[in-house]
Amino acid sequence: MSNALLQIALADTGRFTTQLGFGGSGLMGGISERESLYLLETAYDAGIRHFDVAPSYGHGSAERCLGKFLRGKSQQVTVTTKYGILPPRHAGVLEMARKFARPVVRLTAKRLPAIRQRAASAAASLKSRARFSVAEARASLHRSLHKLGLERIDLWLLHEATAEDLVDSVLLEFLQEQIRLGRIGTFGIGSEAGRIPALWEQHRDYCRVLQFEWPGFSVEDSAYPGAFLIHHRILNENFSRLSAMLGRDERLRQHWSESVDLDLADHQNLAALLVKAALFAHPDRIVLFSSRTPAHILANVGAAGDAGWNDRAERFREMILHMDISQFDTRPPRND
Repeated sequence: MSNALLQIALADTGRFTTQLGFGGSGLMGGISERESLYLLETAYDAGIRHFDVAPSYGHGSAERCLGKFLRGKSQQVTVTTKYGILPPRHAGVLEMARKFARPVVRLTAKRLPAIRQRAASAAASLKSRARFSVAEARASLHRSLHKLGLERIDLWLLHEATAEDLVDSVLLEFLQEQIRLGRIGTFGIGSEAGRIPALWEQHRDYCRVLQFEWPGFSVEDSAYPGAFLIHHRILNENFSRLSAMLGRDERLRQHWSESVDLDLADHQNLAALLVKAALFAHPDRIVLFSSRTPAHILANVGAAGDAGWNDRAERFREMILHMDISQFDTRPPRND
């Protein structure tokens, strides 16, 4: 039985990496650098060799954290970072303030949901978008290379770009030049799935790589021939809907559990199987997942690299295709 993660070619970079990648959106955002580094080491020791980050992650600190982790490992791993969503100003001061305020906010927010909502809106307002100009792109690339401690970034994506953003044709020339200079392996778009069709139609030269939310098992991606695809948000709402569906129908859960020979009342089994099924359904692209729990990282990687789960993944995919999980909300079942 094989327990190694599948290796695939990373777009047109000339490098190979693991099909399963670790998303860094949770690094340094509410957890310490030590905890963040431990998550990265856990993923690496489990076999993951592709890591995804962005300048805006972790209040602007995630790239630097990943850079510390990469010391001595840069030849063994591949890295995606991005340009487009800018890190907040005074990121270090902001993170320190949040560290001290976190216990108070947590206690208060339990009693006042409105405060929680306002806090989320305030956090979102701290983000600002770049103008996708060559000057800003050059400065962003320089900062990312410095923070990551790299001479070359494997994938550099335009973060949350829209078709209307890419009006400066000189930007494309700049990106191509960075490949020739060896500063990036290749480039592409990392944006919401709904924006991808217009970007593909109007700016195909930018679309060497397309990174967007996992479309699910029923969606064909033949609309983007020649592009290298990366999917994220494999869990999130998909997991919540499946969990809600199975939590509300005990007979269905028992039937599915027997079909895949796993107890799907166990949320970790369900999450690991969903990751494995996404990988099995899309063997030619990278699938990203994020977690702040080391045990969950190990369980997901273990399932992904276990060939014995292939049949389970195929049966699971077929069962999902016969159900409309979109009809289920994401609230857990009531126990009263």
